[in-house]
Amino acid sequence: MTRTFTIQPVAAPAFRLELERELNEAQRAAVTCQDGPKLVIAGAGSGKTRTITYRVAFLLSKGISPAQILLATFTNKAAREMLSRVGALTGSDATGLWGGTFHALGNRLLRWHGTLVGIKPNYTILDEEDQRDLLKVCVTECKVKIDEKRFPAPSLIGDFISMAFNTQRPLSAIIEERAPHFGIWVTELEQIARCYETKKRTANALDYDDLLRFWLKLLEECPDFAQRLGRQFRYILVDEYQDTNIIQARIVERIAAHNGGNLMVVGDDAQSIYKFRGAHYDNILKFPDRNPGTEIFKLEVNYRSTPEILEFANASILNNPSQYRKTLLANRRRGSLPIVVPTNDAYQEAAFVAQRILELRDEGASLNQMAVLYRAHSHSSILQAELIKRNISYEVRSGVRFFEQAHIKDVVAYLKILENPFDEVAWRRLWLMIPRVGQATAAKLWQTMARTSDPLEAAIGDSLRHTLPSAAQPHVQRFQKDLRALRLEVAAGEGPAALIESVLASGYLDFLRAKHEDAQSRLEDLEQLAVLARSYPTLRSFLSELILMGELYSQQISASPAADSERLILSSVHQAKGLEWKAVFLIRMCEGNFPSEMALREESGEEEERRIFYVAVTRAQDELYLTHPLIDSGPRGNSQLLLQPSRFLREIRFTLYEQGQIEVSGFPTY
Repeated sequence: MTRTFTIQPVAAPAFRLELERELNEAQRAAVTCQDGPKLVIAGAGSGKTRTITYRVAFLLSKGISPAQILLATFTNKAAREMLSRVGALTGSDATGLWGGTFHALGNRLLRWHGTLVGIKPNYTILDEEDQRDLLKVCVTECKVKIDEKRFPAPSLIGDFISMAFNTQRPLSAIIEERAPHFGIWVTELEQIARCYETKKRTANALDYDDLLRFWLKLLEECPDFAQRLGRQFRYILVDEYQDTNIIQARIVERIAAHNGGNLMVVGDDAQSIYKFRGAHYDNILKFPDRNPGTEIFKLEVNYRSTPEILEFANASILNNPSQYRKTLLANRRRGSLPIVVPTNDAYQEAAFVAQRILELRDEGASLNQMAVLYRAHSHSSILQAELIKRNISYEVRSGVRFFEQAHIKDVVAYLKILENPFDEVAWRRLWLMIPRVGQATAAKLWQTMARTSDPLEAAIGDSLRHTLPSAAQPHVQRFQKDLRALRLEVAAGEGPAALIESVLASGYLDFLRAKHEDAQSRLEDLEQLAVLARSYPTLRSFLSELILMGELYSQQISASPAADSERLILSSVHQAKGLEWKAVFLIRMCEGNFPSEMALREESGEEEERRIFYVAVTRAQDELYLTHPLIDSGPRGNSQLLLQPSRFLREIRFTLYEQGQIEVSGFPTY
C-alpha cells in the first residue's frame, strides 16, 4: 500500500497589480487571458516586455507557484531584466521561476535527466574555441587531402554543422546554399561531421547545439519525462518567438502538448530578421495552425515614435504579403515627417550625415541620442573616415571598427610590402595566410629575406624554396604570381584603389572564403576600402592617412574631455533591434545595398529585407533621415554607375515623407 503526502505551497506575499492604470486595453487582455495557446503579436515599441512580466506577475497573483512557470528568452540580459521586473511587481525575487535562455534551460534539465538519453551529468560544455580544436583533430584524423585547393577553416566547418542542425537540413544543402565553392569537399565535410559527433560522445562533451538536441530527444524518446515536464510547467512563455529556430519551437510546443496547451508566445512577425542564424519565420506565422484554438492578441499602440514615423513604417510593411496585419498607432503628438535625402555619392552622403549630426548636437541633442544605421557593416567605412576628420566621437555596434578588422589588415599588409618591402610584420601576416606555413616557417622566410637588398624581389624569386615544406610549394607559387602582378601594377603607376582590386582578384579571395563564413560581407568591406582609396592619388598618401586613422582608432575620439560619455552610435540594423534613439540616419538606401542584392536571390528574401527596413525605421523616436547616393564609381574609379533609390523608398507614397536636397556653395545638388 502506498501513502501519498501532499505538500502545500507556502503562501506567496500578497501584492496588488494596478492593471487598469499600468496597462492599455490590449495589454490587459493578453495579461489576464484564460488558459490555452496564445499568440501575442507585439508591434515595435508596444510594451512587449511589460506585457510578459505582467503576465507572469498575474499568474503568481492567482496562486500559481513560480516553479510552475517556464519563461524562455534569447539572451541572459533579457531573462535578468524580466525576472527583475517580476520581482519588483510582486515584492519578491521570483525565486523558483524557471527563466533563462533556451540553452541555459536545456543545460539545467540535462544535468538532472540527461542519463535518460545517454548523457552523463558531469558532461563538459564545449565553447567555440573547444569546438574549433576538436574539429581540427577531426580534419587530421579524416586525412583530408587538401592539395592546392583551400579547405574550410574549422570555425567555418562548425558553422555549417550548426546551421544544418538548427534548420534541420542536410549539411550538403547548407554548403550548396551558403558556400557553393566548397561543394568539392562535401563528402569530406560529412565525414568530419560524423567524426565530430563521435568524439563528443566519447568525451562526454556537448556543444551549444547539443543542449537543444538532447532536450528535444528527451521529450521525443521519453514520454514519461515529457508528461512530467508538462505537469511541472503549467504555463510556458516565450519571448521573441519570431527568432526561434525549428528545434526551439518543437521543444516548447511538445511540452505544451502535456500541460493543456498553456503556451504563450510573444513576438512580432514584422521583426523576424534572423533567418541567417537559423530563425524559422513559420514558427510564428503558422503557430495557430500547429496549435488549434490559439487566441491572438495584437499590441498596436506604440510608445516610442511620432505618428509620422509610424505611418511611414506602416506603409512599408504593408507590402509584405505573408504577415499578421496590424497598424502601429502612436501614443505621442505629431512631429516632423521623415526626410529622404539624395546625395551625389557616398562621400557627400557621409559629409551630410556628419554635418547634420553636429547641427543636431548644437540644437541640444546629445551624440548618444543619435544613431546611424546600415544594412551591412561595409556601408559605414566612408562615414567612419568622415567622422574622424570632424572629430565626432562614435561607437561601432556592428562589429570591430572598420580599419581594425582582420580582413582589412590583411589587404593593407599587401599594400604595405609594396610600399615598404622591409615591413616584417606585414610579411609575417601574409606568409601565415598560406596553407602549410606556420610561425616557424614564416620566421625562417623572413630571416632569409631580411639579408637581401630587396625582400620583395627575394620573395618572388626561387631562393626561398629550400625554406618551405613541400606541401606549401603550390600555394607559395600562387602567392608569388600574385606579388609579381602587383609589382607590375605599382611600376605602371596604378593607384591604391586599383591595387586593392587586384588583391581581391588574387589568391587572397580563396583565403577569405576558406576562413570566414561571412566571406561575402567581408568582400563588400574590402570593396568599400577600395572606394575610400579612390580619393588618394598615391599608395603612400593612402597608407599614411590609414596609419593616422589607426592611431585615432586606438584612442577615444571626442571633442573635449567632458564629452567622453557621449558617442554617436554606428550600427547594423540587426544589432539595433530592440533599441531606440531620438534621431536615426539610415544610409545607403539604394538598390543593391538595401535591400541586399545577395538576400534578394533567396526565397522570400525581399520580404525579410523589408522587415529589416521596418525594424530600422521603427528605431527612431523623433527624427528619421534616409539617404541614398545617386552615383557609384566603377571598381577603379574610371566609370560611373547610376544607382536607383531603394524599392523600399519608391513604394511609399511621397506624402509620407519630406524630400530633402543638398546645397554646395549655394548650388543645389541631387
